[in-house]
Amino acid sequence: MQSAKQRANPVMQDGRPSLSNRDPKANKYDGDLNDDLHKAFSGDFNFTGTYYHRSVESDAPNPGLTIEGLGLIGSPPSERDIAAIVSLSAPAPPKKGRKKPTNNTTVQTIVEIEPAKVSFANPAWAPFVQKVITQKVWKTLGLAPFTTRPKCELYKLLLYQKGAQGFTSSMSSTAKADGMFATVIVVLPSAFEGGQVHVSHAGATTVLDISKESTFSTSVLAWYTDVVQEVKPLTAGYRLALSYNLIHTSPDTPKPALPVMPEGPLKRFRDTLQRWKDGGYSEDRMPTPRLFAVMLEKSYGHVDFVPGLTTLKGRDAFLISNLLPIATEMGFVFCVSNLERKITGQGGSYGCDYAYNKRRRYGLCAYDFDDFEEDLEEPTDIDVVEEDEVSISNVIRITANEAVNLIILNYPLSGDALVPRKAFDGLSPDDKNPDNWLGKVEHRYYRSALLIYKQEDEISILMSIGGSYSALQSLPLTKTPSAQTRAVIDMIVSGGLHHAAAAAVLRHALLWKDHGIWNRTFPYVDLLDVVQTAIVEAKNVFGLDAILPGLSACLKRRRTLEDRLAVTKTVATHCPQGMSAPWIQSMLNDALVSYSSALAVDVPILVQLALDSKDGLAKLATIVIPNTASNHESYDFHIALSEALDARKQQMANATAKTSQHQIDTLNSLVRQSLMAAGSQWSGQVSPSGGKDSSNNKPTLSPTVLGERINQLVKLCFSTGNPETCVEIGKNVGPERQMDLLAAIKTHVGSVIPGWVKELMACVLSAYSTPALSHVPTLSWIAEALGAQHIDALISTKIPKSETYEFLFTLAKALQERRSLLLRDKNATEETKMAYRTAVYRCINLFVSQWEVGLRTRSPYEVLYGYSAGPNAKVKRILQIVEFSFDTLGRFTPCTILFQNLLHAELSTGVAKRFEDIHTPLVPLLKEVLTKHKKDILLEPFKSFFKGTICLYLGHILRAVRSAPIPALPAAIGCSCPHCKSLQAFLCNSAPSLNIQAAKDNRTHVEKFITGANVGHIITFTTVKHGVPHTLCITKRPETLAGFKWKEARLKALNFMRGIAGNDETLKKLMEERYEDVMKTLSGAKFVVGQLSIHGSAPTATATATSTTVPVRSASTHNASVAPVAGEKRKRGPTISGTK
Repeated sequence: MQSAKQRANPVMQDGRPSLSNRDPKANKYDGDLNDDLHKAFSGDFNFTGTYYHRSVESDAPNPGLTIEGLGLIGSPPSERDIAAIVSLSAPAPPKKGRKKPTNNTTVQTIVEIEPAKVSFANPAWAPFVQKVITQKVWKTLGLAPFTTRPKCELYKLLLYQKGAQGFTSSMSSTAKADGMFATVIVVLPSAFEGGQVHVSHAGATTVLDISKESTFSTSVLAWYTDVVQEVKPLTAGYRLALSYNLIHTSPDTPKPALPVMPEGPLKRFRDTLQRWKDGGYSEDRMPTPRLFAVMLEKSYGHVDFVPGLTTLKGRDAFLISNLLPIATEMGFVFCVSNLERKITGQGGSYGCDYAYNKRRRYGLCAYDFDDFEEDLEEPTDIDVVEEDEVSISNVIRITANEAVNLIILNYPLSGDALVPRKAFDGLSPDDKNPDNWLGKVEHRYYRSALLIYKQEDEISILMSIGGSYSALQSLPLTKTPSAQTRAVIDMIVSGGLHHAAAAAVLRHALLWKDHGIWNRTFPYVDLLDVVQTAIVEAKNVFGLDAILPGLSACLKRRRTLEDRLAVTKTVATHCPQGMSAPWIQSMLNDALVSYSSALAVDVPILVQLALDSKDGLAKLATIVIPNTASNHESYDFHIALSEALDARKQQMANATAKTSQHQIDTLNSLVRQSLMAAGSQWSGQVSPSGGKDSSNNKPTLSPTVLGERINQLVKLCFSTGNPETCVEIGKNVGPERQMDLLAAIKTHVGSVIPGWVKELMACVLSAYSTPALSHVPTLSWIAEALGAQHIDALISTKIPKSETYEFLFTLAKALQERRSLLLRDKNATEETKMAYRTAVYRCINLFVSQWEVGLRTRSPYEVLYGYSAGPNAKVKRILQIVEFSFDTLGRFTPCTILFQNLLHAELSTGVAKRFEDIHTPLVPLLKEVLTKHKKDILLEPFKSFFKGTICLYLGHILRAVRSAPIPALPAAIGCSCPHCKSLQAFLCNSAPSLNIQAAKDNRTHVEKFITGANVGHIITFTTVKHGVPHTLCITKRPETLAGFKWKEARLKALNFMRGIAGNDETLKKLMEERYEDVMKTLSGAKFVVGQLSIHGSAPTATATATSTTVPVRSASTHNASVAPVAGEKRKRGPTISGTK
């Protein structure tokens, strides 16, 4: 009933303004479309069933079908069984809606057997039918629980033969018995094709097809009596079916029937769509694109969506089947799709943040291995959301009769497009994927949605979310296009197409017989087999002449000449003149002159086309090679072209038939031109996509690959008879790689160096600025060709004076080896020899001055773990220079310079550190080198270096320790207990203190011996009463400790000198006038370093002073002399032969 307010105001209906009478200007609607759609779809659509049932019962028992007068029928029935049934049966009587025969045929296509003549020998059949109906069919049809088991009454046995059909006009079943509310058809195993059953209700139609499973399976179909059905003819075989009436038997309950949708929800839905259609909603709240996704009650897979409405279940099926006709009528589109939500964020249990783990230990969670293995088994929640995205995919457009896959893989939805906006709230994730190390967690929700949008917006929406191919999927294939369809096709073609969309447009063009659209679209078809099929189809529809523009455009778009030739051959097979047709020849000529792809795979076809066509070689020279030479990715193409042209040139030159010299010269010119083009792009690289890369971040080739290309170019220049082309290539490779070019040329040039190579050498030297070890052999070759003075000039003017040690050392070695050969060559001029000497010594002066520059320092890891096998880098360089002096130069000039530099460097640096790093490890290795070359330490300049090294040690390292006497110690102290033994050891070493933590009796025992030995002038002791037990702390007095330190320092000095000289006699010869100073220093005097100098030596001369074999005095450690100090008796002088 209407309220008083509604009766007073006829504009009001259901408490809302009427859409038809509302003045939008006076009373603008301010509702939200998302909310209204949610309310409309939330109406009373709770019917959980559907209007039909279909199932295949593979485990159905054999019914033991028995027909009166025939006996038992096989399953599936044999041909004899079918013939017997037909002979026994009467044709089915004509019914309303059944199609009448159009001829007087006597073949019975549908025959019926009355139920009285039918029985079932298998006692399991009746329970099976009852079970399927009361459980499966009952649930599918959405029936309420029964109080009395429903009656399933056999109505008839029906035999359908080829051509048999049920109804050709739509009609609903009629109740054949009181209480009947549904029909159940049990199709027994029988082989047939066709015979689909179309069931329709409320504007929705479903096709039930069981032919694929019919031969050996039992199928069950059912529908309400109100459902309209149509049985299509059988196209082959026969179908044997049992028709049952499903009869209501439960008292005091109404007979089941399909529910009628309440008018309220339908009206609300219709009003919402009308308001949307009329523009009644604010544009500010509209999603982009203008579609909404309504979450369905159930989730479906992509495969479930492909058939459309037939796989929807429960409320979803009921809702869509009732609303789809209204939406279609009002100009709206329904689609079903998968709906996915993905949330990514930081989890609460993983990652490297500090947090409490399950055992309440605070720390880095990702590395708490006590709990890590257990934590891995537990998914985690998301504490901090970083990304939240909802997307649709697998979109299927549905209508009452068909479903169309729009090919949309994944498209993110805006927040306003999901109905309701918080549809996922309260739902649990279907997947939880934690990343245990990074602390990331991903939650995924898998649901399904009903998409709705206006029909007029469909193309723009599909173009936006799926591209042109998705839009094309929505267009019907008709012979006569609508204005809208033609406009859409024209828009899509004008915007450019990819392969799949182009193939789809071609289907429309063929149906419309529109060769204009076909010609515009055909060039975008990529796959060669599709191209060939499309040409055949178009020729049959349009004729060959009509599609020539499309064919020509297609050839220009083909990337490779191989593809172009394949397309041309396909066309030629449909042309009477074949490949010789003028327009085909014209297309091939166009393919040649327009070629710019620069692909190596095209070279064989390109060369063949050039040779076969008129003026083809000239076009290569004037058009193709110049055009491709500007392509930065054309190196491989021009290399392949050079090789192919040279191979053809050699073939012509070796042919028995007379060949024009002009043509051979032309080919050779083309080879040279191709090599120069390759040289201009020698550093270019093909992009990863295989095509041109227009980005600024192009990939760069490795130095190894660049070097290989230079070698390849030079090799081709020489093998094709164009060696001087190397000069032009040198201009392209640049100064940085010109030395590599000369190195490659060297492998192809004999002992007589051509003039053009010498000119190239001079050019390379003039631009040289980046020295490298790999260049040394080439520089040595240049010195041999042009003279060493050119290398000397290069060293003095172009080579940096720092960070070039390795280069200069290697170059000096190479030049000296060449100089050694010249010294033995009687034909070599003095001027040539002197030029080499000057260059060698210039290198020596420079690399010796850099001996400790540019060295790799040891990493903290190497220092920490002692990974220093062999000498360090500086010592290695010193030994390298020494070996160079011995083995290569034959003179010790480099050693003289080096040792002078080394000794004077110590005066300005920390001497102790320099000795630790250089002198101490160097001395034994240097002596090994001298021994290997049968020399001793008295050979200059080694004698001067060793002498200076000892002076530096005594003057800076030993001098740093103050000399002091060691007081006399008692012969023995204490007993043999562990504590007394540790006390005796302490009194004999330089340790400053000794702590004995022991019980009181043990401490008192040690104190008694200390007091009794009268050593109070040497040590002190006290008891520290912290800790249990207490600690006896014994400490040496400062003067005592100083004596021990001097003793150790003096012993180290003796050992160092012993490591150099070996014995006193050699030490005297080594130190000469400083020997007495050395002895005084070991006795406590201060050593003055004085002037250090390095004396040179004659080339590889043996030192005049040699080691003596006279025995020297030695003394034990216990009787070592000490420095004379006040209050101590002077003892015998020290020697280095013993262990004093």
